[in-house]
Amino acid sequence: MRRLTRSELASRLGPRQPSDAFWRRAVDRGEAALGVGPDAVAAAASAGATADGGDERREPLATGDIVDVGDHAFVVVDATPTEAGGRTYRIELVADRDGD
Repeated sequence: MRRLTRSELASRLGPRQPSDAFWRRAVDRGEAALGVGPDAVAAAASAGATADGGDERREPLATGDIVDVGDHAFVVVDATPTEAGGRTYRIELVADRDGD
């Protein structure tokens, strides 16, 4: 499990990062889906090569990862491969501890 800021997530998703409007809708609905293209998946996988020649395959996101967006946080609850080689990540809003 990783905890990412919105900007860290954007760097993993490449040029097609979620807009402010996407995040507002996600907060309002309490859930959303992030579509990630095959290029971002491939870039994440190639970043997994280790200095000793090993290969630690990575995904841009994984189930259980948390993305902090302002005063809100989302958890990745599902990752589904697409036919084109990308991924669809389903995220859900984490309830505030204060009950807000």
